[in-house]
Amino acid sequence: MYLVLVGGGQTGSKLAKRLADRGHNVVIIEKDEKRAHELAAELDVLVIHGSGADLDVLKDAGIEKADVLLALTQADEVNLMACELAKKLGVTRVIARVNDEKYARMFEEMGVDIAISLPSAAVMLFEKAVTGSGVYGLLGIGGGKGEVVEVTVGPKSKAVGKEIKDINVSKGCTLAMITRGDELIPPRGDTVIQAGDLVTVVGKPDAVLKVTKFLRGS
Repeated sequence: MYLVLVGGGQTGSKLAKRLADRGHNVVIIEKDEKRAHELAAELDVLVIHGSGADLDVLKDAGIEKADVLLALTQADEVNLMACELAKKLGVTRVIARVNDEKYARMFEEMGVDIAISLPSAAVMLFEKAVTGSGVYGLLGIGGGKGEVVEVTVGPKSKAVGKEIKDINVSKGCTLAMITRGDELIPPRGDTVIQAGDLVTVVGKPDAVLKVTKFLRGS
């Protein structure tokens, strides 16, 4: 995939490295010139100095051929503008970091595919750790109305060996990605679920909980 990341802070740089290590083409847009030079020296990715809210900078980053845009800066206004421009240019998937909860609805109304509130995600992750749900990588989206979780398919799960189209996935819930070893697999109807797969599930909390329990085999 071709990925454009707006913001090269800790989150952006670590994510860029992980994605690049998995074979994806990654471009980082970083407004701070010094930080941009540091990223260029540290990472094996293209780094562009500029603002992700600037259309010309986005075009320099190849936004028109991007599969995904991730807006990860600490400025919600920049993230909003980057997402809006990416949507207008036809980017298939747009993901944004939400720093202030009051902006969550604005991202949702704009049509951002996933708006991640880091404070809410942290709270829910600790809650899951306390309750021992066995669900990891939890994120809050849409102002707390949705969740993104990662669940490992258990060896006794009834999903093992079945194609996704034959699995009764709850309404209001989607299997967004499958990680199998070092391979990222976009789920299709004929994708066969295997034990040990790490499945990213997106949707309404109740629906997500039902599907994760089924995938775990509990």
